[in-house]
Amino acid sequence: MRIALYPNLSRDPGFVVTRRLISCIAEGGATAVVEDKIPELEAECLIRDSYDTCDLLICLGGDGTFLSAVHHESAKNLPITGVNLGSVGFLHEIDVDRMERAVRLLIDRKFTIEQRALLSSSCYDTGGHRIVFEEALNDVILARANIVKSIDVGLEIDGERVENLPGDGVIISTPTGSTAYSLSAGGPIIHPTAEVMLITPICPHTLQNRSYVIGVDSEITLRLISSQGGAILSVDGRVGYNMTIGSRVTVGVSDRKVQYIRLWNEDFFKTLPTKIRKRGLSR
Repeated sequence: MRIALYPNLSRDPGFVVTRRLISCIAEGGATAVVEDKIPELEAECLIRDSYDTCDLLICLGGDGTFLSAVHHESAKNLPITGVNLGSVGFLHEIDVDRMERAVRLLIDRKFTIEQRALLSSSCYDTGGHRIVFEEALNDVILARANIVKSIDVGLEIDGERVENLPGDGVIISTPTGSTAYSLSAGGPIIHPTAEVMLITPICPHTLQNRSYVIGVDSEITLRLISSQGGAILSVDGRVGYNMTIGSRVTVGVSDRKVQYIRLWNEDFFKTLPTKIRKRGLSR
C-alpha cells in the first residue's frame, strides 16, 4: 500500500508527528509518499511521487489543512483521513494517541468509505461571464468586505425569487459544513451524509432569522443587490473573490464526492458534543 502524506509544518513543528507517522507506516509494510520536496523530511523512509499513484491520503493539521488536501489537484480522487493537530478537528478521524492503531487499520483495509457531498459554485460578472468555478466541502460564503457596512443579497432557488437578505451575507453549506461557520451563524446541525444543502443568513437585518434546508437537485443563486463597502465570495475559506453589484453566484451539488474514511464505530451525534465543547475551550 502507498499512503500519501499531506503535512502542515505550522501545525507540526519539526514534523515530529509526521516522522512518527512515517515510522508507523514503514513498520506496517506500507510506503509513505510526499509529493512536494520537504527538506526536513529528506532523511526519512519515504519517497517523492505524485499523489495519484497512492491508495489513500492522510493529512496532518487542523480542519483548514484537511480542506486544502481535499482540493489538492492530484489527490482529489483519493480516500482521505486526517490526524488532528488543530484545536477541534471536526473533519479528522485520528487523534495522535490513536495514530498507531489507525495506521494498522488503514494498512489492513479495515475501514469504510463515507461519500461526502461537495458544492459546485460558479461566479458570474455583470455581463454573465463565469469568472470563478470552485468546489466546497464545507461552504460557499458571500459576505461583506467592510467591517461596518452591510450588503443586500437576493436569494433565488431553482430560478424563483425567495427574498432579499440585507445583513452581513449568506452561507451555503453542505451537511459536512453545517458544523462550521453556519453553526456559528445559528444554522442547524445536519448529519454529514444527509442529501441536502443548507442556506444560512449571516446577521440578517430582518425580523426573522431562519435557515433553508433544500434538496440536492436544486440550484441556489445569490445576487449582490447592493454593497456599501464591498463584498467577497469565499469557497471553503480559500482566497476571497471581490464581488461587484449585479454579479451573482450559483451553487448546486457537485457530481464529485469526497471519499471520507471512517475508522471507528463512533456515532456522529455521540462525538459532536465533545467537539463543540472543545471549540468553546480552544484558544
